[in-house]
Amino acid sequence: MAENSNEINFLDVVCILRITPDMTEEKFSGAINASYFDAANLVGTLKQKGLIDINSGFPGPTSIVLTDSAKALLNDLNARSSEPLDVLDSEILRQLSGGKRLPMELQSTLNLVSKDLAYRLYKLYKQNLLTYELRNGNVELLLTEQGFLKANATSLQAPASAPQQQVQQGTAGAQAQQATAPQQQAQQAQEINQMQKELVKPKQSRKANIMVLAVAVVVIVLAVLLGKHII
Repeated sequence: MAENSNEINFLDVVCILRITPDMTEEKFSGAINASYFDAANLVGTLKQKGLIDINSGFPGPTSIVLTDSAKALLNDLNARSSEPLDVLDSEILRQLSGGKRLPMELQSTLNLVSKDLAYRLYKLYKQNLLTYELRNGNVELLLTEQGFLKANATSLQAPASAPQQQVQQGTAGAQAQQATAPQQQAQQAQEINQMQKELVKPKQSRKANIMVLAVAVVVIVLAVLLGKHII
């Protein structure tokens, strides 16, 4: 019984690419550069996923043939392999340039479904940005020269935009400061005027007190003089 198609990975894709019309179980280990034991495990996995059928030719060799599902998968992979690169493809290249070599590492880092990652790796392979090696029942990914240059170009684009953003932010900050400068100056002028008024008030109060005292003295003197005159 076939398993969920999302469980198909890039190793499965590479294996079915190696299956020719005359492929037999005995030849398969050499085709994928694996031991007979590892090759037998992969044959069982491909059979479970519904990608191959095994036809026993006892006493002759056991043939391995692609199923319709496998042929449809390859057709879909080839159709999508010519699509332009997007941000996720560029990130895959960047991760490979940083030392990732196994699809499982990429799947864990990018949190991708294995089948989606397989489609993207195949696209990068078809566009000559990466290659692969089959060894001991596993697949290792390697950047081509073109893929390495593409990965470096992608990595340089992100830091280059940071200084520009800082300049834009600095310009916006300066403009904001220029816009608020007149308001700050007006506010400071008001505060200075208020302080001057507060300083003037005590002087005015002292003058008023002196005048009141002077008037009081005059009134007292007049009262005394008038009193003497009456007497």
